[in-house]
Amino acid sequence: MENHPLWFKVLSHFDDNGYFINGLTIPFLLGASSIIKPDDVILSVEDFFLQAMDESLPRKISLQKCGNIGEYVIGTIDRETINYPYGKAITKQFGNVCITDNSFSDNLDSDEVKKTLISEAQNLLNSNLYSKNLGHWGDYSDDEKLKLSELK
Repeated sequence: MENHPLWFKVLSHFDDNGYFINGLTIPFLLGASSIIKPDDVILSVEDFFLQAMDESLPRKISLQKCGNIGEYVIGTIDRETINYPYGKAITKQFGNVCITDNSFSDNLDSDEVKKTLISEAQNLLNSNLYSKNLGHWGDYSDDEKLKLSELK
């Protein structure tokens, strides 16, 4: 995973360690660089979406609206599961990004998805609001910072 984007390494690390159920929010994923590589510029939501669609990533990326927190979350789908039975839940696919719920209209295109994600997440990133805890956006919790620092 050496050449993969930092957000993908964060997602894979959190997934492999069972740190989440449905996925991680985009502000959480992209803001992680503020902990892991604080000198790096935080990736824009637009650039993230373009990277996520890249089919050279070793795992497919799931995108869905999490009912628990009311936010779009990013997860992973392994290559075996993509076909059956979970693959049947994919409502739309853009390159490597698989929408796994009905939170977007059926006739959407990748630009519409990208615009929605930008409108939902970019201002949070710009305001250094990376994590949603107890219904409120803010900084990472101490536990989240500890888990992110495992990637340093």
